[in-house]
Amino acid sequence: MNYVLEMKGISKSFPGVKALQNVNFSVQPGEVHCLIGANGAGKSTLMKILSGVYEKDEGNILLNGKEVNITSPADSKENGIATIYQELSLVEDLSLGENIFLGNYLKPKGGFIKWNQIKYRTNEIFKLLGLSLSPNLLVRDVSMGLKQMTEIAKALASDCRIIVMDEPSTALSGDEVNKLFDAVRLLKNQGYTIIYISHKLDELYTIGDRVTILRNGQWIFTDELKKIKQSELIEYITGRKIEKQTKEQVYNKKEEFLKVNNFTNKKLRDVSFTVGKGETVGLYGLVGSGRTELLRAIYGADKVLNGQVFLDGVKKNITTPEKAVNEGLGLVPENRKTEGIIGNLSIEENAFLPSLNKFSRNRFLQRQKIRKAMLDSIKKLNVKAPGPETELRNLSGGNQQKVIISKWLIHESKLLLFDEPTQGIDIGAKDEIYKIMKELANQGTTIIVASSEIDELLAVCDRVLVMFEGRIVKEYASPANYKSEILNVAVSGA
Repeated sequence: MNYVLEMKGISKSFPGVKALQNVNFSVQPGEVHCLIGANGAGKSTLMKILSGVYEKDEGNILLNGKEVNITSPADSKENGIATIYQELSLVEDLSLGENIFLGNYLKPKGGFIKWNQIKYRTNEIFKLLGLSLSPNLLVRDVSMGLKQMTEIAKALASDCRIIVMDEPSTALSGDEVNKLFDAVRLLKNQGYTIIYISHKLDELYTIGDRVTILRNGQWIFTDELKKIKQSELIEYITGRKIEKQTKEQVYNKKEEFLKVNNFTNKKLRDVSFTVGKGETVGLYGLVGSGRTELLRAIYGADKVLNGQVFLDGVKKNITTPEKAVNEGLGLVPENRKTEGIIGNLSIEENAFLPSLNKFSRNRFLQRQKIRKAMLDSIKKLNVKAPGPETELRNLSGGNQQKVIISKWLIHESKLLLFDEPTQGIDIGAKDEIYKIMKELANQGTTIIVASSEIDELLAVCDRVLVMFEGRIVKEYASPANYKSEILNVAVSGA
């Protein structure tokens, strides 16, 4: 078999964790090879070894049959490998062209940058990707989809032949995802090899040729996607069967707990709604519809120019997150790495930040009480970690999300706001988080979920509110009966 890339017997360990154990991974030239697995399976570690971020402990890397030594990102780039990470690495105040050639300004002579050549090369690369836009546009002025395309263009400008895409569709709208797929197909037709990492299984079948599955740091399976059913794929990923989550479609109006009246700010336009005790309400809409901004406004993270919020019939002045926490609110933010966790603190320290007063006496922390509550929480949420003292940044995305949720469980929050709760999380962890949300609602916790995945909302929500351009335009009880209509309203606003 002809392989453009072979990784043989790759092993890598970190303190207390064996991330990869004798993994083999081979890619054929000109294919879209999907690399998947649960959070913590070893996908990112394997690709960071390929990109030179980590050095392997054992194993060999071959390109076109020749062994290479990759010990730095420069080595990876020199060997024609480009990696596009989930967190984009663009400079917002520079132009698209400047970002594409950042650090590689076409080898200036005498200290002069060849701006005309940069513009010409940028246009050529955009043409290759089927794009028609100006290289002079600032990154901050373009959509998330075009930012993703700029990252791809940046990879092409490095003269790569292998492109690693790590969760490239995470923050994209449906139309932007389709454009991304078109670009991937164009690249494939021109001989580029793509390694595509995603938790969205439908994407794999749309764009992928072959798939490799890792689990617990070990190779599990490689085959053509057309030869394997999605249900089988899920079993390979998780090691168990997962039943499709559905929400019982019987809507009973519940006693009101939250009332939002006429919320208005730069993004929101006269938003009013109520949520009952123990009810789960979903917010659905396109990217930019105002879902995130509404949650942030309720939580006091975004300023409200007009409007009131009531909890249990009492008007509250929630103008800061601190006041929100004191009133029993908890937010699981969209960007957990920058807004939800403090990565260099332990699991235990992160989980107890909102509850230090609860677990202290005479200004001294009750360490034994904290440790017991933490161990109970880890067990209940099935957090996979060596122990509570593990730094949170060393956990997978799904386990980080569970720790954020545990923070609000320990605090005994009465209203939980979930913003894209399963973004970048594997199918097994999604299943566990859905079950946690349902259990919380059954215990009387009020929940609002903002998500770009309609099936996610149908799985957990009693009602769905559709947002469009900062307004709530329609409400659906028993939303599973109206999936197509919800999708249409989200696009049209009517």
